[in-house]
Amino acid sequence: MTWKGVGFYHTRMRTKAVFTLLTLLSGLTVLACSESSDGPVESPKPAAEGGAGGQDGGADVSSGGDTGVDVDAKTEGGGGKDVGAGGEGTEGGLVDAQPDTPADAPPEEPLTAKRAAAEMGYGFNLGEFFESTKETPRTFEVAKKKIDAYYAMGFRNLRIPITWTEKVNGTRLVHDPLVGDVDHQHPRLAEITKVIDYALSLPGLYVVINAHHEKELKEYSRDTVLQRLWADITEMYADRDHRLLFEFLNEPHRSGQNEMPGPDLVRMTGMAYEEVRARDPERIVIIGGNRVFYAAEMGNVWKNLDKVGGGNDPFVMATFHHYNPWDFCGDHKYPYTYPWTKEEQEKPMNTMKKWAEGDGQGMPVYIGEWGVGWKSGESKPPLRCNNIREWYSTFHRDSAAPRGQPTAVWDDGGWFKVFDYQTGEFDNNLAECIVGPCAWDGTGRYDGCGK
Repeated sequence: MTWKGVGFYHTRMRTKAVFTLLTLLSGLTVLACSESSDGPVESPKPAAEGGAGGQDGGADVSSGGDTGVDVDAKTEGGGGKDVGAGGEGTEGGLVDAQPDTPADAPPEEPLTAKRAAAEMGYGFNLGEFFESTKETPRTFEVAKKKIDAYYAMGFRNLRIPITWTEKVNGTRLVHDPLVGDVDHQHPRLAEITKVIDYALSLPGLYVVINAHHEKELKEYSRDTVLQRLWADITEMYADRDHRLLFEFLNEPHRSGQNEMPGPDLVRMTGMAYEEVRARDPERIVIIGGNRVFYAAEMGNVWKNLDKVGGGNDPFVMATFHHYNPWDFCGDHKYPYTYPWTKEEQEKPMNTMKKWAEGDGQGMPVYIGEWGVGWKSGESKPPLRCNNIREWYSTFHRDSAAPRGQPTAVWDDGGWFKVFDYQTGEFDNNLAECIVGPCAWDGTGRYDGCGK
């Protein structure tokens, strides 16, 4: 499937290239005429001074003489700078392109969802931080320690769950939960923005933000609330690097874990999508299923992509969550010694891959959550179970990566703890297991796992 949405970008650049060529030819003609005349050739005039720089990593620089040619080059992944560099201007119109910005340089490729998926690799969640309705939200300083620790180990995507329309520690991030208008002065939002901006300042780190525990919004399919919410969020972060991705609605189940009706989710997502696209045609957005983001939900809900670009938008990504089998990964009806198989680990990935190659029209896939809840909400000694370590060792490297599916381990500092918010350090060696070889307790797969 060829993603047609990239075409407009290349057309724009080809038009600029033609304009540049015509300007060069004109300048050469004038120069030739001047040299053949009896009079002296006038010396070139100095180029105009460059413009003032921008803010937030988005510096705008322009320079050039009377007939200088502007070449716009958008750099993704490095602060989102827009640089317009004109050639050295002369009265005759001759353009002398600068060595670092040649007029015939190929256009910078846009940051598509496929390119992002190829670069995101393994990542982590800032779980139970800005989305929890049970705990006091933490600060940027606490988040920074976790981000730095993971980044130093090579993790290159960060998912930040955020609850907007429900009360967290007594307050909401919106003025009215029936409207979805963001409170731009909320102190918690200031902390969230600090985290986003810091993460984007780290080279190559992708950031995903979402609407997470929006209980009432999901229960009553409040489409206009989701629509307004993403309109405000898009405007708020319009100048941020396109390594910032928007996930519309996390696990849209209703009370009792009942699924949201598929048509409701598609309609709501489509309305939010239109708001984002009206403000940012190249912001990557993420869609998912209609209950708890199981892989099988995508095929039940997204039988076509009509509401999200019709398959012609290269800036759309799909997501699912992987806790399969749940009796091992989640509630532990199975013991830690459960002999899980590679087939169990890969089955949801294959299901999602099949959807992506069919109804998804080649859409890239992101595993936004996965892991094993080894604490089960109880006080337990440090992790010693090799069977869990083996799950973390093989999940991304052996199963997800070969299918081109980037991942983000669920790390909430508690039930699925990897990093300890209290100590500011890793509580176990599961992060090491994800990126490469890690130490075991004993030598057997079930050593340290109890009965």
